Amino acid sequence: MKSIKGILFIILIMSSSALLWYFATPIESIQAVNRLSHIIGGMAITGFFLVFLLATRMKFFERWFHGLENVYFYHKYLAILSLVLVVIHGQLQGLVPHWDKVQRTSLSEFAKELGSLGQYGFIALILIALLAKFLKYEHWRIFHRLLLIPYTFGIYHAYFSSRYDLLQPTPLGIFTAITATIGFMSALYMLTMYQDMFFKYNGNITGIKKIGPNVIELEITLDKTIPYRHGQFIFIKILQDGIEKAPHPFSISGGDGKKVFVSIKALGDFTKKVYDSVQLNTPVALDGPYGHLNFEKGTQQQVWIAGGIGITPFLSYLQSQPVDRDIELFYTYHGQDNAIYKEFLQEYAKTNQQFKVNFIDTTQMDRLSFENFSVQAHTTIFMCGPEKMVKRFAKQFKSYNRDINVDFEAFKFK
Repeated sequence: MKSIKGILFIILIMSSSALLWYFATPIESIQAVNRLSHIIGGMAITGFFLVFLLATRMKFFERWFHGLENVYFYHKYLAILSLVLVVIHGQLQGLVPHWDKVQRTSLSEFAKELGSLGQYGFIALILIALLAKFLKYEHWRIFHRLLLIPYTFGIYHAYFSSRYDLLQPTPLGIFTAITATIGFMSALYMLTMYQDMFFKYNGNITGIKKIGPNVIELEITLDKTIPYRHGQFIFIKILQDGIEKAPHPFSISGGDGKKVFVSIKALGDFTKKVYDSVQLNTPVALDGPYGHLNFEKGTQQQVWIAGGIGITPFLSYLQSQPVDRDIELFYTYHGQDNAIYKEFLQEYAKTNQQFKVNFIDTTQMDRLSFENFSVQAHTTIFMCGPEKMVKRFAKQFKSYNRDINVDFEAFKFK
């Protein structure tokens, strides 16, 4: 599914910024390179406004971009684009003729210095954020949130070092005031209020079951019912000493809303710590639900594809009711130890004629591929697994099949 509404929203905001800066009247006439530098600098500030706004995880953004993983995708590349614009702005300012530079006051000189500091801050922090796979998640989150500091410097620089009077109620002044305020408040909200306002579902871990050498199933009993749809996921904070308290996303693998189950695979520092040391009655806090997989809205003919722990959103649906449509599941995993819930799926297939399951153990068989794989017209494909896997399969399906819908959730969130 395409993120049409989200893409149009980004294009609208960024193009509005460019046009408003282009048609704005400077305090006094300026040279063409200087004008271009201001336009690009203004677009950079607008880009970072969007970066902070998308980080709030507002539910309508998930709908507009068709999935939280797509929100994060555009969040990441908007940050890179904005950084490039900041660097270009600085380089163009170096090309402005001396005679066209504004007469410096102590205020404008200070704003210029803050602008330079903001540029270096953006470069350093975004480069660190791009190296996320080498950092612990909690450390990555800290560096990520420090972007508020260079953003604040950049706003101050725009207001007090610009050749345009942004304090006047002109279209550019109003646009800059609105976007700067929303961007700053979005960043501040993520720093201070997000943990209290969004994690409104509280409960305790009332059951622990190790279902493999590296997978654990947690039963969570909540104080109030969380209204979720089968196939969705939640962010969980596990409030136990010795376990990182940062929220992490996990698919709901079953439950009734008052009680939910999540299956966690020990892949990184956090999940390994949970697998090794999580205890009964540990308090937890939940945010969500998120996710756009909707099996009920799929066609009568469906193909499901799960990679490893990506089987969990499908389990939520299968355990809730007998299937009433024709479903073929392809479950790929690396080694029998990673084939969680295999017995359940085998038994389910025996008792439900409309459900068929294929097990693909990549230690014994060739890697799953859907090249030259045709499906019936008007089939819905649902996938959950590692990002590279589901995107590769989506491309393969669309190359050989036209009248199908492909929907997926990917694991990558940084």
